[in-house]
Amino acid sequence: MGERVRGWANGPGLATPPSLALYEDMTAPRSTPPLQGTAREWTVDLAVAVGVGVLLGLMGPFGSFYNGGVALRIAYWVGSVVTGMAVISGLARLGLALAWRRDWPLWAVLPPVVALGAVLQGAPLRLVAVALWPEIDRLVPPLAWYAQCVAITTPIVLAYYFIRIRPLARARAREGLVPVTAAATGIDPGAVLYLRMEDHYVRVRTEHGSRLEMGPLARVTAGLSGLEGLQTHRSWWVARRAIVGVERDGRNLRLRLVDGQTAPVSRASVAKLRAAGWLASENAA
Repeated sequence: MGERVRGWANGPGLATPPSLALYEDMTAPRSTPPLQGTAREWTVDLAVAVGVGVLLGLMGPFGSFYNGGVALRIAYWVGSVVTGMAVISGLARLGLALAWRRDWPLWAVLPPVVALGAVLQGAPLRLVAVALWPEIDRLVPPLAWYAQCVAITTPIVLAYYFIRIRPLARARAREGLVPVTAAATGIDPGAVLYLRMEDHYVRVRTEHGSRLEMGPLARVTAGLSGLEGLQTHRSWWVARRAIVGVERDGRNLRLRLVDGQTAPVSRASVAKLRAAGWLASENAA
């Protein structure tokens, strides 16, 4: 599964390496992450939202049990949950696309989706609630209202992640999956720039793009004999020629790579990297 090079981390005074300047044209473009679900998915999701709204209307959580009759409560909660589902679905899919584009772990987008989703859902919902039950404006301060929205949004986001987003990500990973038995003939070890763990797979980044291999990191690095490189972190292996600089953030070190990525350096690996001369430029980075 090709991965377009996003640019070079060359900094002032560092020219793009000529042998790597053609990477962007040689790599296959990554498929655009889907931002909209299918009609069937939306139908199922909204039907579930209606069912949850009816249940909440009957239960009357957060004191709403005492607000008017059951029909009004059900109408309020159904509208609330359906609107929230639409907002959360859009935010979650946008977050998924951003995570793929930035190579972030998928779970990293969940807290922002909850926080922003609670705002986008909670603000208009409060206006509706105050219009229906004016005493809410006095009894429930805005911060307490937001906390209630977070309490409702969080389980919906988690359920949506496991039901919709995670299977979508796994399906995308399977599209680029290459059996480990084909690695010897399918990958030129001399073209490898770095390896990076992604769940139970290893992403092999080469001069010509990237692909996924099954198996632990050690199993894949075993096929790279003769290539100068080191394991910098439990989930990273880097070829020396892929490094263009070193970044320091307090006590943490990261290696700047030719494709714009940065590889973490564990504290246990600092000594062996320094002994190999890889960190000679860390003070200048």
